[in-house]
Amino acid sequence: MIGHAETPIRIRQMREEGVTIDGIASTLGVSRNVVRMVARNFETEEILSARSSRFLNNMRKVDDPEQKWKVSYLVHAIRPLVITQNAIIHHFARSKTTEISLLELMELAISDKQHLKPGFLLSPILRVQCVGLEGFWSLVGRLTQADLGERGNREWRRRLTRLQASSRVAGWEMYSSKPSEMPTWVRELVEAT
Repeated sequence: MIGHAETPIRIRQMREEGVTIDGIASTLGVSRNVVRMVARNFETEEILSARSSRFLNNMRKVDDPEQKWKVSYLVHAIRPLVITQNAIIHHFARSKTTEISLLELMELAISDKQHLKPGFLLSPILRVQCVGLEGFWSLVGRLTQADLGERGNREWRRRLTRLQASSRVAGWEMYSSKPSEMPTWVRELVEAT
């Protein structure tokens, strides 16, 4: 562990480089709570946006929706609601999955699997603990808003078309569903693409 006076400075440097809370805690030998507390003091929207942009630029250069990325990096770069980010990260951690592709994240939001009922759309994210309709729309909106590269954008537009044609979304085939009425802010993003 480095000296107490240097810890906040080093945490800030590492966060700006895109290192995760867990990575910083492990490297510096401090608790995750200490890292979160220090990071909360300086992480502004600007810093989060810059980190997201750097990651998305790298992803666009690769332009391969099947390329695997560290779960937390990909989810933080897309930036749905924080509770949704955490839920997705914990969902994959429970299954010991450390890397996912953009395609897998898209599949979590809008599945290619057909629902048994016509007009229904499967969205596995609705099965994820702590994610409801608001979290679903935040992920859909952020994926729509992000430039995912030529191939990623094409794949996401294809999935959005399926969503627009649906009347209801469901996490499971045999359980309840919700109307697939896009919130205004998501509809405006979709219409702009």
